[in-house]
Amino acid sequence: MPGLSIQQKLKSLSISLSILSLSVISLSQSSFETPLPAASATQAALKEWVQTRQLISRESAAWQEQQKTLEFLNEIRQLEIKNLEDFIQSAGDRVNEIDKQRSAYVDEEAELKAWRRELSGRITRLEDKLRPHIPFFPPPLRAKIQEAVIRFEEDQAERPLQHRARDVLLIMQAYQDFQKVITMDADIRLIDGKKREIEVLYLGLTQAWFVDPSDRYAGYGLPTPEGWDWIEETSLAPSVRQAISILSREEAPAFISLPIANGTALKP
Repeated sequence: MPGLSIQQKLKSLSISLSILSLSVISLSQSSFETPLPAASATQAALKEWVQTRQLISRESAAWQEQQKTLEFLNEIRQLEIKNLEDFIQSAGDRVNEIDKQRSAYVDEEAELKAWRRELSGRITRLEDKLRPHIPFFPPPLRAKIQEAVIRFEEDQAERPLQHRARDVLLIMQAYQDFQKVITMDADIRLIDGKKREIEVLYLGLTQAWFVDPSDRYAGYGLPTPEGWDWIEETSLAPSVRQAISILSREEAPAFISLPIANGTALKP
């Protein structure tokens, strides 16, 4: 130490050595008073410490593995939630589409019902117009549409609308076709008290003429509400026979004069 004399330095060193001696003595006494632990206790504590560390390590490894599993399950859950949300959205869109289609179907059904009512009214009116004309249909015309006429003459209220419409169209088409041409037919009629075979020419539903194979009996027919009324007129035999021959292509075409009846009077 600077500034101290040699005597002072020696004195300070002596005091330090004395304090050190006292410390060593005190330490020695303390060591003898507190005995060291036995080797078995130390070994047991060390073993317990090692087991504790191993347990902590295993628990840590298990937790890490469990954490991975939980993360994987969470990813699956998130995916399922996403799929469920997509399904709900798709189902909602489908429900909205079905609602729109249902609304369109309801409107279409209303239109179809209105159209059916209108069609039913038209068919009924046509039936009412046709019904009075059915008795005027001669045998060759009725033969073409016999089944339709039979159904037509039945009660129409219980029949399906499509069947009624079909029969009306069949009858109207046959009626119009018959009106456009001269039709030849064969029939058996009671003439001069005897059933005789005759050949008939129909000018639509306007009038008809007939003649027998012997050209002895002839006449004309007129439609009435009770059916066709046949009137004998023997003088018509040559003209009717010639007309039949021309239509049968047995003779060359030629102009033929046949009288047309006006009511019950026959105009020559």
